[in-house]
Amino acid sequence: MHSEKRSIVGLGVYSIPEAARLINVPPPRVRRWLSPEAHLITPSPLGPGVLTFLQLMELHFVNLFRRQGVLLHVIRRAARKAARQFHTSFPFCVKRFDTDGSTVFATLQHEETGKELVQDLARGQYVFQKILRPFFHKLDYGQTEIGESIVRYWPLEKRGRVVLDPERHFGRPIDFESGVPTRAIYLALKANKDRRKVADWLGVPLAAVDAAAQFEETLCA
Repeated sequence: MHSEKRSIVGLGVYSIPEAARLINVPPPRVRRWLSPEAHLITPSPLGPGVLTFLQLMELHFVNLFRRQGVLLHVIRRAARKAARQFHTSFPFCVKRFDTDGSTVFATLQHEETGKELVQDLARGQYVFQKILRPFFHKLDYGQTEIGESIVRYWPLEKRGRVVLDPERHFGRPIDFESGVPTRAIYLALKANKDRRKVADWLGVPLAAVDAAAQFEETLCA
């Protein structure tokens, strides 16, 4: 039992419904993206139906691409190209994708034949510069077993206090300063609309209550 507990420390642990909620997509879509047939996301070391932090971040990138109309087969080829170039099973999570991502898309499309994929080249570069570049501001990188990769995710950016850190609370969203889960803060606020009372109950500053409410309401939306 002790070794099982140690094996998940620092990995982050998310069910498919939790992951779907955090990236704001329906659970069936997450299941499709995770399926072996999709060839998008590396299988979880924790078993079917349980995601790690890095898998969650890979799903986040896939979702950002899809929302901008990038086709799944283009994302799949980009992931494969980046995986080979960066020697990793989590190509979108490594820091090198941040610095070399535009090149990955350009090289990928250059190797393909067909008019449609050539047109996708400009689309891929646009998505990387306009959509992914701002997303990188929400990420902290550090040394991990796969090299320099994502270690923390700040969904409201760093000034927003909310963080997902696989080293803390199994990667669930928390207030960075106090460590209190945002879900707990939000549910307390739903039960009692007085922000100051909630802050006193949980021993957190008002800023933590406001940030948790903003984050959770964004997920609900």
